[in-house]
Amino acid sequence: MPLLPSRRLAGLIALAGAAFILSTPLALALNALLLALIAADAIALYRLPVPQLERIVPPRLPLGGAVEVPVELRNTAPVSRRVLWTDDPGPGIRHGDSDVMDTTIAAGGEVRLAATVHAEERGTTYLGDLHMRVLSPLGLLWRRVRERRNDRVTVQPGLRELRRHRLLALHHRIAPGPRRVREVGEGREFERLREYVRGDDPRRIDWKATARRGEPIVRQYEAERSQSIVLALDAGRLMSERFEGRERLDHSLAAALVLADAAAVHGDGVGVLLFADTVQAYLPPARYPLARIADVLATVETRRVEPDYPGAFRFLARRLRRRSLVVLFTDIIDARASAALLEHLGASARRHLPMIVAMRNVELEAAAGAAVRDERGAFQRAAAEELMQARAIALNAIRRRGVLVTDVRPEAATTETLARYLEIKRRGLL
Repeated sequence: MPLLPSRRLAGLIALAGAAFILSTPLALALNALLLALIAADAIALYRLPVPQLERIVPPRLPLGGAVEVPVELRNTAPVSRRVLWTDDPGPGIRHGDSDVMDTTIAAGGEVRLAATVHAEERGTTYLGDLHMRVLSPLGLLWRRVRERRNDRVTVQPGLRELRRHRLLALHHRIAPGPRRVREVGEGREFERLREYVRGDDPRRIDWKATARRGEPIVRQYEAERSQSIVLALDAGRLMSERFEGRERLDHSLAAALVLADAAAVHGDGVGVLLFADTVQAYLPPARYPLARIADVLATVETRRVEPDYPGAFRFLARRLRRRSLVVLFTDIIDARASAALLEHLGASARRHLPMIVAMRNVELEAAAGAAVRDERGAFQRAAAEELMQARAIALNAIRRRGVLVTDVRPEAATTETLARYLEIKRRGLL
């Protein structure tokens, strides 16, 4: 119905009906007057222009948490208007505590408000139709107005984490820029000779200078910043597992986005490889705007298939010539199941610096540490401990191949991955 009665009208109708108890002629007169008021109010309501409602949709919404979507209302009528409004959230989006907003707009004025929404599923969705109820001048009727809308929006992991880490970077005054910094590291640009101190890499000893001085002398190098990073994300079966409502891949995407931002600060080129049983997307390393990398990461979809590690690494080997840091977000079950990954990581280590970010199964860890109350619980705990031991053996085998391993709980992936990257830059390992 385009018109709905207000509470004021409902009260007046009740009073007009009660008047029949006192006097029928009086009641008829009151009801006739009320009908005339309703008709006049309805005519005035339709003659006044409807307030203009504009929703300002951000291109991306952060996964998890609350975000405010600004809304502007303009009143071109010569009288103030009371407006109730709401909208239709799309799949994976819900309203905050209150889904209906109530405001009064002065004559010829405008109001800027914000609707709180929660994005709960990664991917492309939409914010739907806008709904308004505009109160009539006498306050007897509401006019319903619906504006058809389909505003596309991308729900992306990592935006909240990105904001938090940027604030931390400002707090610690991290200086951006593709420059070289003089740090004690293992970069490739020679800086100077100095005396050996405990903890130095013996491979850095300069034997000619040592023979001349009669004491160990090592070469010190400048840590280089302008390098290449490839963010390789496994979107296969294991990464689709959910813990506390979020897929492992969601945590990987968050860590990848923050790492891409940090790499840009340090002047490094960033590339992206998304794969499951096939390669879903590839972006060669370069200095892109962060929005470009975010757009590529937003295209990934998990599939309940085994990842094709050989195919992904062959694809990367054909396209990646320059020595790069290859950060692989995945998980490991055991050495046998991960044999293909182990082989190709080892081969990749001869040309590049591979680092695997292994997402732990937190439910498996909980099962391995659970108290045993019955025979069934004992078997479950033993099975969980066996699986965790097999995973640890597989990760140690990967380490022996010269691959950096970051073994993390999903919720700590962003912090741990960023810390490992900064360590690599500090030590000049790449």
